[in-house]
Amino acid sequence: MPNLNEALFKIGALEEILEREFLLLKEKDFEQFDALQQRKNELLGFLANSEDPETIDVDAETILQSDELSTRLQHCRDMQQRNEILVRQKLSSIREALQTLKAGGDSRPNTYEHLGKGRR
Repeated sequence: MPNLNEALFKIGALEEILEREFLLLKEKDFEQFDALQQRKNELLGFLANSEDPETIDVDAETILQSDELSTRLQHCRDMQQRNEILVRQKLSSIREALQTLKAGGDSRPNTYEHLGKGRR
């Protein structure tokens, strides 16, 4: 990585963005959620394009910091997965609501009349 401290700083910013995303999703504030995506993608791009910290010759202190780096990246991954689950749940709810609206509230056509005519 170009600078381990810079990476840790950017991971901290990513953690804040992921937490903010979660709150915005819970509040259904999709405009603000959408506005965060560019900054999140910039941070992810920085982290993805950085060198692998295991291939750099480092001292013991840097290795300890790399453990911190790894732990914090795993935390970011977990937060991202949590947000993804919430997005999927919201999309599922929206799809169900749309399906209900398309079906007119009752997908059973003429159930009363159909049963009445069938028994005569």
